[in-house]
Amino acid sequence: VENGKAHEKSDKDIKNEIQAIIRQITASVTFLPLLEESCTFDMLAYTDKESDVPLEWEESDAKLIQNSAHVKLRSFSTKVHQVDTMVAYKQEEDGI
Repeated sequence: VENGKAHEKSDKDIKNEIQAIIRQITASVTFLPLLEESCTFDMLAYTDKESDVPLEWEESDAKLIQNSAHVKLRSFSTKVHQVDTMVAYKQEEDGI
């Protein structure tokens, strides 16, 4: 926000920020634990109650992981949304 007005970003700038997050996720294999077996991922989107969301989305409580570690990834914003990204995973007993 500059002088009371939201900073306008071009579609190209927004796409570049999304690509940077994808590159960061891909590079995270160097420090996230190796998955030896099949697993599932929960993707959570925290929105305001008044937000329009796709019909395929369902309401859910937080998916908390016992004994977890968190890795914060890049954030980006569009003209309308702020997107923060993070990976949470269960730590093994020996620390990772």
